[in-house]
Amino acid sequence: MPATARPGLDDAIHRPDKLAVLVQALGALGVPATDVLAGSGVAESALGDAAARVSVRQLLAVHAAALRLTPDPALALRAGARIRFTHFGLYGYALLASTTPRRAIDVALRYRALASPLIGLAFDVDGDEAVWTFDDVLGLGRDSALLRFVYELQLGTQLALHRDLLGAAVTPTRVRAAGPAPAHAALYADLLGCQRIEFDCDADELRFDAAWLDHPLAFANPITAATAQQDCDRLLGELESAAGLAGRVVALLREAPAQCADGIEPIAGRLAMHPRTLRRRLRAEGTTYQRLRDDVRRQLALDWLRGARMSTDDIAASLGFSDAANFRHAFKRWTGRSPGALRGADVQASTMTSKPP
Repeated sequence: MPATARPGLDDAIHRPDKLAVLVQALGALGVPATDVLAGSGVAESALGDAAARVSVRQLLAVHAAALRLTPDPALALRAGARIRFTHFGLYGYALLASTTPRRAIDVALRYRALASPLIGLAFDVDGDEAVWTFDDVLGLGRDSALLRFVYELQLGTQLALHRDLLGAAVTPTRVRAAGPAPAHAALYADLLGCQRIEFDCDADELRFDAAWLDHPLAFANPITAATAQQDCDRLLGELESAAGLAGRVVALLREAPAQCADGIEPIAGRLAMHPRTLRRRLRAEGTTYQRLRDDVRRQLALDWLRGARMSTDDIAASLGFSDAANFRHAFKRWTGRSPGALRGADVQASTMTSKPP
């Protein structure tokens, strides 16, 4: 799974779709959009603009205003429950077209950055339970009311998306929260459809019956899923190219991908810093030089295999591999398929979609 560069607080690279849901939920309670957006730098017109982008700092400012202004203590849970796959653009369609929930989870985590996350998200299976774990990646603080608001919004969102995938009957087996029970704790059970709510735990978790992981999905479409994931790869590359120091490293590697074989030193020199400093600052952004290099190589390889008339030998050389065998080994590690298998699958999909009805 690729590690995506964590954007800086002021990188305006995120879609405002979910902000629109929050603003609409407050509007239904009589809170004007102008009040929610005041001081954030986000214009009300941006909420319906497909080209608009906002920063993490702006997202946090609007969430903090919503927390301050809402007369409903459970607003975050209710607003999260209104989120649908269509709020995530192509990322949402890639999830919806997946063959099983297990595959949808793989896609969700691979392209997580496209969801404009304010909270970390990890997945695991613990016995007969599927477990989502939430993490304070922005350092808001364990006792922060804003972190609790963001966490509850994500809880509602996770449940809404699970029900869209699997049907309204799906319910959590239990919810575990790291903080103390809030004043509206009694509403958790009603809004989440779960009677087992635990507070003061060692982690924030949402747990489901693991049996649903391999359940066939009603909207599964392998061709649509593959196409959407190709677009997600492109969007993720664009996002990384705009985000923080890691984005600058990605941009330099994409300019001359053959230098991927030369180690971190040339890139550090281009950025006028010592390699140790570059490694340390990349770790602070949640990534490493090796992960960024592999992501660049993987994405360029996918682009060239799908769209350019380049041989495997030429692609290997262009990406700085010593020979085609090493490239093929790396590509299979990244994608689970060989370069030839990927090209063959794309040709077959193209043939199927081009046939007249």
